Amino acid sequence: MKKINLLLIICTFSISAFSQSPKYLDAMKKTLAEFATDSTAEQLLTVSNKFERIALAEKTEWLPYYYAALTRTFMGFLSEDKSKVDGILDIAQKYVDKADSINPNNSEIVLLKGMVLAGRIMVDPMNRGMQYGMQSGAFTSRAMELDPENPRTYLMMGQSLFYTPEQYGGGKDKGCEMLMTAKEKYESFKPATDISPDWGRDQMMQLLPSCNSNTPDGKE
Repeated sequence: MKKINLLLIICTFSISAFSQSPKYLDAMKKTLAEFATDSTAEQLLTVSNKFERIALAEKTEWLPYYYAALTRTFMGFLSEDKSKVDGILDIAQKYVDKADSINPNNSEIVLLKGMVLAGRIMVDPMNRGMQYGMQSGAFTSRAMELDPENPRTYLMMGQSLFYTPEQYGGGKDKGCEMLMTAKEKYESFKPATDISPDWGRDQMMQLLPSCNSNTPDGKE
């Protein structure tokens, strides 16, 4: 009888989990569709809150935590009030750490850790650039090692190199070379699922024309 009861419990749990799956996927797809069209910090806050609610309902799924962190990170990049950036990124860090605890050694998550640090540099580039820049670069390199086919790692590395002066190991040529690699990776990249990370193409296409400019910083 105990074995039968245990079997019934397992079957009930399995059916319940399966029945929740379409609801979870539908919520993720709808929120990702909003994310794809958002362009302001206020819009990103709204969609980030939605990802957070999904994460709280689906505590064993890493993607809602990942996207909650990603949208907050983009908010930090867009914020015009630098005094608020650290607070925004503190929340992003909390969720990226949660995603990492569920799915460790994931290229997308490791890359996002580097992006959070890159966002912190913007608060005070002169005093934070060296410390956070090296840490961010290390995370990006690690993400590239974990998945050499992840185009977002090359995009982030290329962008970083492009805006880093040559005397500090960067420069337009190095940055553009990495961005061209990102372009090649994007052309062959296919996300694992309908809700897996697939962002960055638009950002890359905005940067590439600067590589054809004759000025060192890509500006005419």
